[in-house]
Amino acid sequence: MDISDIIKKRRATPPRFMAKKELEKELILTLLENANWAPNHKKTEPWRFWVFQGESKQRLSESVFNLLEKEKSNGELVNMQKAEKFRDNLMRAPVAIAIIMQRDAGERISEWEEVAAVSMAVQNMWLTATQMELGAFWSTPPFLPLIQQHLNLGTGQKLLGFFFVGHIAMDYPSPGRGPVSEKVQWK
Repeated sequence: MDISDIIKKRRATPPRFMAKKELEKELILTLLENANWAPNHKKTEPWRFWVFQGESKQRLSESVFNLLEKEKSNGELVNMQKAEKFRDNLMRAPVAIAIIMQRDAGERISEWEEVAAVSMAVQNMWLTATQMELGAFWSTPPFLPLIQQHLNLGTGQKLLGFFFVGHIAMDYPSPGRGPVSEKVQWK
């Protein structure tokens, strides 16, 4: 499969379409190694990844849901339907990888460039997962700031979501794309 085919075959595969089968550590390491080769300015390499599976994923699911229930009862605007969906997705996906941006301490480049670099790292993981015939999904629920506080991230770190990955149980159809000609102007 050439790169154009991999790009066009890439899907956002919700965890409900993932098999309840553990993912081999070597596959996870390949995803992370390829993420590490994303482009970035000044060699800041702002991506950090926390891998959750098995019991650690179970603990994360329970603690985050309990946190969101508590915050809701304290008056925080938390959509509990989305909280339940996030908890369920954490439990369905064999692997959940927290996507964290580590801001360059010297702030030599703008924050948006660091976020873009982390996004490219995630795209590298996603394309690798596609090539391996794995399903993947980047979850960015609106309550990420609450989860970030809960995870006790380090100075300059920002949680950008969770990357769920696993073997595909059922293909998820492509939403397709409109013609590129409608999005390009030749000047």
